[in-house]
Parts: sequence; C-alpha cells; structure tokens
Amino acid sequence: MNTMNNKVRKARTQKGRHVQKKMTQKIDVKDNRMLIWGGLTVVFLTTFAIYFNAIKFDLLLWDDGAYITINQDIMRITWENIKVFFSNYYINNYHPLTMLFFALDYNLGSGGASLFHFNNILLHLINTLLVFVLVKKISPESSLVALITAAFFAIHPMHVESVAWIAERKDVLYTLFFLLSLIMYLDYLKNNKIKYLFFSGIFFVISCLSKSAAVILPLILFLFDYYFSRKYSWRMFLEKIPFLAISLVFGIVALYSQQGAMDIMAPHISINEQISIVSYSFINYIFKAFVPINLSALYPYPMELGGTLPVVYYISILFVIVVLFFVWYSRRWGKDVIFGFLFFIITIILVLQFIQVGSAIMADRYTYVPYIGIFFIVGKLFEYLYYKTKKTNKTLLLMILTVLFIVFSAICYHRVQVWKNDDTLFSDAISKYPYNTVAYYNRGIYYLSHKAEYVYINDPEQREKYINMSLSDFDNSLKYSFHLRNDLDIYTNLGIGKGRLGDAAGAIDAFNLALKIDPNHPPAYGNRGLAKASLKDYQGALADYNKAIELNPKDANTYLNRSIAKYEMTDYIGAIEDSDKAIELFNNLPKAFIVRGNAKFCLKNFESALEDYNKALELNPKDETAIKNIDLVKTKLEDSTK
Repeated sequence: MNTMNNKVRKARTQKGRHVQKKMTQKIDVKDNRMLIWGGLTVVFLTTFAIYFNAIKFDLLLWDDGAYITINQDIMRITWENIKVFFSNYYINNYHPLTMLFFALDYNLGSGGASLFHFNNILLHLINTLLVFVLVKKISPESSLVALITAAFFAIHPMHVESVAWIAERKDVLYTLFFLLSLIMYLDYLKNNKIKYLFFSGIFFVISCLSKSAAVILPLILFLFDYYFSRKYSWRMFLEKIPFLAISLVFGIVALYSQQGAMDIMAPHISINEQISIVSYSFINYIFKAFVPINLSALYPYPMELGGTLPVVYYISILFVIVVLFFVWYSRRWGKDVIFGFLFFIITIILVLQFIQVGSAIMADRYTYVPYIGIFFIVGKLFEYLYYKTKKTNKTLLLMILTVLFIVFSAICYHRVQVWKNDDTLFSDAISKYPYNTVAYYNRGIYYLSHKAEYVYINDPEQREKYINMSLSDFDNSLKYSFHLRNDLDIYTNLGIGKGRLGDAAGAIDAFNLALKIDPNHPPAYGNRGLAKASLKDYQGALADYNKAIELNPKDANTYLNRSIAKYEMTDYIGAIEDSDKAIELFNNLPKAFIVRGNAKFCLKNFESALEDYNKALELNPKDETAIKNIDLVKTKLEDSTK
C-alpha cells in the first residue's frame, strides 16, 4: 500500500514539475515579448542610422554608370524601353525588373543618387523584417532566434556592399521576393493550401527577374521539407516541378549572360589552384561572418597563380574538411546546425568560383542571403544557452549579445563611409591588397573621367594633376594585370589620358598596343581618331572613326567626333549628317548641337544654326561657345535684314 502511495505521490510531483516548467516557459515568452519587439525596433533604428549617410553618396562610375548615368534606356519609362529591359543583358546580367526599378527611381528622382540610395536602404529594412518573419516561422517556439538572425542580417558589415552600392539594387530586390517565396512555402507546409504554393511560385519568378541568383530556391524548398521531417512522396517532388522548370530557364539565361564575364575577366588557373581558391573563399566567408575585418570591394586572385600559392590557401582545404565533419557530427544534436549550414552553402555555392566569373575570388555581396543560415545557427545556439542557464547568466548572455551588436554596428557604420565615391572605395581596396589591378584601374578611371573632366575641368593645374594620377594608376594596373582583356582596357584609357595631356604620339602608341590585343576594339579606334585629329591628320582620323562606327554603330560620341573632323575638312553636309546621328543616339550632347550649328552657319542657314546654339545653351547654360555663337549669328541675321 505504501509502495502504491509513493508511486502516486511521485507521479503527482513529476506532473507538477512539468506543469510548472510549462508555466515558466509561458511566462518567459510573455515577458520577452517587449524584449523582442523592443529589440526589433532598436535594430531598425540602428540600421537606418548606420546607412543614413549613404543617401548623400555619389553614383559610382563602377557599374552605376553603365546601369544609370549613361544608360538611356532608363531615362524614360515607355513600353518600348520596358521591352528592352526584358530583352537585353546589362553588364553580363539579366535582371529586367531591377532595370525597371532603376527607371522608376531615375524619373522620380530626376537622375540624382539620393532616391536610389534611399530605396536600397528601404529594401534592406524590409528584408530585415522578412528575415525575422521567415525565421519565426522556421522556429516558432522562440522569437529570440528570429530576432538574432534579423539583427545580424541588418547590421553585418559584409552586407554593406549590397545596400550602399546602387548597382546592387538587384541583390536587395531579389532577396525581397526570394524571402516572400520562402515564407509562402512555409505557409503551404503549415496549411496545405495550394494557393500558398502558387504565390510562392509567383514570387520566385519575380525574384529571378530581379537577379538570377534566385535560381537555387527549389533546393531551399527541399531543405525545408527535410527540416520539418516531411514524409517523402511523389507529391513532394511533383509540386517542385514548376519551380525546377523556372530555375532551369533562368539558369540557362544566366549562363549565357555571364559568358562575357567568364571570357573577359577570369584568369586561367589549374584544377589544384581552383580547389585551393574555392576552399579559401569558402572558409573566408565563414570567418568573416564572425570576424568582419579586412573587408574590400575587390578580393583579387593571388599574384602567385601559376606557381606556389600562399600556404593559407592549401590549409583552407583542411579547414573545409573539418567544418564539413563538424556539420555531419552535429546531427546528434538535431537538425538546426545542418539546416543552417546547408542554407548557407546552397545559397552561396553558385558564386564559390567553381565556375570562374569575374576577376575576384569572393565578394561581400555574395553573403547577403547565405548569412541567414549562419545567423540562424548562432540564434539557435544562443536560444539553447539562454533557456538552459540561470537568470543571472541570462543577463550576462544578453549583455554579450548587446556588445556584439554594438561592435558589429560600429564596424558596419565605418564600412558604409568607404562607399562614398570611387576614390574612397578603391583607395580602401588598394590599401588592403596593394596588387589589386582592378582597383587601380577603376580609381584611374575615376580620376580621369570624373575628377579631371568634371570636377576640375576649368582648373588646368588640378585637371593635369588628376590625369597624371590616373596614368600612374593605369601603370600600376598593368604591372599587376593577369589577363590580356584587362590590358586592352588599360591601354585604351592610358591612351585617352595621354591624349588629354596633349601627348598625341604617346596616345597613339597606347591605342596601337590595345589594337594588337584586340583588332576589333571600337574605343581604341575612336580615341586614336581623336589623337590623329589633334595632329591635323583628319584623313587618318576619319578612317579610324569609320572603323569604330562599323564595329559599334550606336556610339554617339564617335559620330560627334567624325562630324567635327568632317567640319574641319569643310564637308559641312557630312558634318550635319553625323551630328544628326549623334543627337538621335544621345540628345544630351551640347557639343553636337554646336557642331551642327557651326556647319549650318557656314552654309548660311543662320536661323537653323541659332536654334542649335540655343539648344546647346539650354543643355549647358554655362557653355561659352554657345553664348558667343548666338551673338554672332544674331548679328548676321540683323545684317541680312538691313
């Protein structure tokens, strides 16, 4: 009897403890609601404060120029232009929806950089919220995991590139729809309603139209099936067929679009070098998730290619094996580590340089989505420690988490400032990697095209200073170059710089070197024509302009330069025809209107010449040539009426 009573008493005690434990957990959840929502508010305010200065930053010449500054396709929103977005590649990428958003920003913000930057920041904040919602659905038992994942997603310094660089609108935009697609799929798993699967597919297509990196989404859907222990069935595979088909189509499009980047920028490396570089990049991505130091806009290939790489590259292979073993071993503790790691590796595997694309071994922007998996693991570890420790230790854990958040925020804020303009950005990259050929080249372009020809165009001393600085950067770029295609562009711009300093012979020599590398390079012909024209060799200039137009019939500047050569040769009809073509291709060239006006003036068509000069003055109210010529033609018109 006593034995029976003892058993009953023991069962009641255990039941009481179980109930007490459940009540404590409920109280914890209730008490933590203010902590979670307060923490989320702090995350949003901190993130906005970190990126706020970026609203005042410049449009970079690096990709921003090709996407926005000189891209006529975005300057008007018409059905024809929208068709162009969906039928063209831009800088070896297919992302029509991103181009449409660029067009909207350009027209709403009058082409200024501020609205572009603001919308990048806004999209990043929305993505932060979506990360919170996604992780809360993955791990509904506690909001701490979702808060930690969203917080470090928001303020991680490696994500600055995706937010502060306008050209990476494709990154923040595709992520928005990528996350929405995943959220809809989780709702489908929970409710088993086909409408959620349909919406998931729609968001997936929109994400792919924003950036081709979205094509890996079907693998993440299978990963969710694994994490939630979904029973394998034909239905599970059949429901993924539309996603896989979409992925295949956009994947093929992406391969075609990236062929240029593969052929042009990537160095030729051996299989052993590739394995070492992939391993090094993989370990570096994981390392920088926890220790975000020595960040750079460009991470160049090692100079030792073709020889013995630095030992860290070979050791990285061992580290990869250790990491993979740890992840495999973690299955004993559950699925969280495996899930987070697989999320990371699936979303980053396309940019791990298994297929070489571009001139860098890694890029900060590639971590924008993948780090969600890493931060999920961190959040799960924190959750485990938080709910397994005493109250005093919980306070200590929260303090540690707060300090880490502050430190990462400070590093992130500092990193944002680097993206102010091309000079600050590439000077920073050169300071990290002094053999960074692409950084030297891009900074040289900035000094030559922006500083010398825009900021200091009316200050001969400063203009000459920056042209010489650009030539120095081009020389350094040649010194560390690993690819003939790089040399081609460097020689071309070296020639342009020498031409602007008045060294026409040196410029022609540089263009000749460029044309030895590629006999069909339009910019080399077009600029060599300019150098010849400065030596009064108009016949030679005309031959180069003709070849440049034959190779690239849509270059407005070459038509303009040919019109000038024809004008100097007194072929006024030909000058007018070429000016017409230049204006047709790009109607924002004041000089084209002036040249056409001059030709009309010589043909005594004074009224039409006046219209051209007025248009040139409208485009550039400080154009002294236009003002002078307007006075001259008005005098001629007055004389003709006397």
